[in-house]
Amino acid sequence: MSGDNQKDGVSVKEIEKFAKNNRFKLFLCLSLLLACFFSFVFFAAWNIILAAAGGIVGVLMANKAESFARTIKAFCEKQENMTQIILGCVGLILSMFLPPLIFLALGAAGGRFLESLKTGSVERR
Repeated sequence: MSGDNQKDGVSVKEIEKFAKNNRFKLFLCLSLLLACFFSFVFFAAWNIILAAAGGIVGVLMANKAESFARTIKAFCEKQENMTQIILGCVGLILSMFLPPLIFLALGAAGGRFLESLKTGSVERR
């Protein structure tokens, strides 16, 4: 049968291609997962407080929050591949030891998004 030769699952090349094309998203998702896990262990209440504070900052200073995020992303995209991986690993380490910082940034991004909904300037990709 022709079905006997096919293997179930995903090949290593497909995983490498996905990771190479989606490096930023992959490190961001891993950072959020690690921050969530370590927030339960170390910083339970501070995460909610700082996410709310980040949301308030994102709403009140939407342009500053967006320009800061764009500057960080542009800086990371200008680096070599190995430097990008090192920056991603630094982000993962920060998410383990300083999860409230990750939630502050997440709140600021969410506040910026809420402000863009109010003005109707949400981009669709």
